[in-house]
Amino acid sequence: MDPTLKLLTLINVSAARPGKRQRSSNLTHYDKITRKAVAAQQATASTSKTPASSASSPSKRSKTAVDVSSPAKARDGTELVGEDSDDDEDDLAATVSSSASKSQKQKQQTAFDAHFGSDGPHAQAITKLPESVTSLTWSTSKSTLPALPTQIAVSTPSLSDFDTQQYTGQPQVKVLEAFNAFTAKKFSSPTPLHKALATTLGSYADFCDANVALRDRPQYRQVLAMHAMSHIAKTRRRVLKNNEKLAKLASSSSTNDSSANNAADDLDLRDQGFTRPKVLILLPFRNSALEWVDLLTKFSLCSQVDNKSRFSKEYNLPEGAIDKLADPSVAAKYPADHIANFAGNIDDSFKLGFKVTRKSLKLFSGFYDSDVIVASPLGLRLGIEKDRGDSDFLSSIEMVIVDQTDVISMQNWEHLEFVLDRLNKIPRQSRDTDFSRVKQFYLDNRAAMFRQTILLSGNDFPQLRSLYNHSLNNVAGKVRTVVSTSEKDAELAKVVSGVRHSFSRFEAANPHAEPDLRFSHFTTKTLHQLSKSAVSSSHTLIVVPSYFDFVRLDAFLREHNEKRKPGETANLSYTSISEYSTPKDIRRAREGFFSGKKRFLLLTERAHFYRRFKLRGVRTVVFYQLPMNATFFSEVLEFPFITKGDLTSGRGREEAQEEEVDPNEVMSMVVYSKYDLISLEKVVGSQQAKQMVLGDKATWKFV
Repeated sequence: MDPTLKLLTLINVSAARPGKRQRSSNLTHYDKITRKAVAAQQATASTSKTPASSASSPSKRSKTAVDVSSPAKARDGTELVGEDSDDDEDDLAATVSSSASKSQKQKQQTAFDAHFGSDGPHAQAITKLPESVTSLTWSTSKSTLPALPTQIAVSTPSLSDFDTQQYTGQPQVKVLEAFNAFTAKKFSSPTPLHKALATTLGSYADFCDANVALRDRPQYRQVLAMHAMSHIAKTRRRVLKNNEKLAKLASSSSTNDSSANNAADDLDLRDQGFTRPKVLILLPFRNSALEWVDLLTKFSLCSQVDNKSRFSKEYNLPEGAIDKLADPSVAAKYPADHIANFAGNIDDSFKLGFKVTRKSLKLFSGFYDSDVIVASPLGLRLGIEKDRGDSDFLSSIEMVIVDQTDVISMQNWEHLEFVLDRLNKIPRQSRDTDFSRVKQFYLDNRAAMFRQTILLSGNDFPQLRSLYNHSLNNVAGKVRTVVSTSEKDAELAKVVSGVRHSFSRFEAANPHAEPDLRFSHFTTKTLHQLSKSAVSSSHTLIVVPSYFDFVRLDAFLREHNEKRKPGETANLSYTSISEYSTPKDIRRAREGFFSGKKRFLLLTERAHFYRRFKLRGVRTVVFYQLPMNATFFSEVLEFPFITKGDLTSGRGREEAQEEEVDPNEVMSMVVYSKYDLISLEKVVGSQQAKQMVLGDKATWKFV
């Protein structure tokens, strides 16, 4: 059904329901302006009776704690103060301002008001767009952000008559107090990173950081949890304040007060979406959800948490389960990122909603009664499909946080795309929505242009870059961190000196043809080169990032060996390990490869990510494609130098005598195209990568 027709049907059904607030529809624009002017004169007359009191007491707007006189300090992260807006622009006694006072008020407007206000500058800009325009065009510039060791790319929408003023926003004052109390125990005060992130996120622009260091991950989560609960608090405060206005008008209308009836006709409160949920947090495992919910609870301003024991039971390790990574002797054999990702409960199918009230936070509330939803992409997708595709609870999401995006990419990226594709759609049912209070951009099916999306990852990769470039259309703009990798910091510099490296480029006209061209290049040139060499024709490890490429290459090698004629075609005996291999299959493959019974071993990047085992017997490493996580490049090239004592298990069946491996006997081969630039920069350095992609040479060698 057409979205406009669907929305009109929902509005008609809702309007016919008894108990809905009736609105006057026969007033002309002139009548509304006249009535507002009369109300303003009455308000001015009433306030002029007590000039002394009004002069001595500050206005409600003065309650705002944000220092609007110095927005540069807030944006630079040198100052972090709370804001407490009272939304006076909707008061019945609003006065008719002059153009000068209007501009002054506009300068004082916070990012929350400017972005989510029903009559804010962002809403006005989007209203002018033709209905046929569904995405924005951008102008991008480079900048810096204090406390981040990277540059940032700032993209602003290219709109005619668009207000280019950069609105600053600070956390809600009480949420900030809770945050300061929390950071005082851990850091004595908010760190520069805390301040820089808080002020950047407070502008409600989209934010993508694909270079989150493991040591900084807790600080990112702390600021994001505060930012999310601050948004919930501001939204809830505005709705409650407007509810009070409506209650006062209702009581005045019952006494047949004509001025109150006129004010009720003029009052246009647009402060809600179609459904209640406003924040969606997507995570890979339950262990991450455990930390996130703990932070959200601390900053929720709620003294009581319902169903806390149930949450602890379901999101900690099951009773009787043992966390091997909690053993220091076992953890010492794994990298720090593996321990951080896989310690605790690593179930990847979960979904949780919680509702925030004045005094309590209720965990496990129904999605349509929740303010925040914490889930994994898989868990949310299974829940939607189980409910026959019902995803209306995602229609009014105003903030999406995707944490550990790099880990989610190692699960199934399609699950994340499934969820993001269902955000901010016109709901199929009315869900008791009061359409008289729904913001206009929701009714216009433009909600996606007001959603703030925050993407965090430990490394950059093409799918993440594509999501940022093509799927984010926030009118407040978007910010992405940009990192230039020097040769000394590249993964190639971390490999044992003396190892020979060969990078072979193939040409691809477009990304759609690239997989077929890569397969053709590898099977006709790379395998032929490997089989000709006495060294590389055995004990060769082939790393394949994509499981689809792995299946394709596995089928090719199997068919080749079945049709092989001894003496006429090369012996390409092989074994394989993927993320779906059983422990028995892995043990058999490792033994066959180490003993030399199998010449080649196919290994998927996901298998290495999840297990992080160390393989012995490797002499040549071939990268079918550079890994998405560039650190795996140097990790895999440590395999040729692994000894028996370095294995994860202290014992093994390998009985071969230990011998040192000369680095000159080890070789790596990489197949790449221009579309591998993101990974190539991390491996060889940014400057070198550009030369390898744009240069005339097709083969590059390093030692």
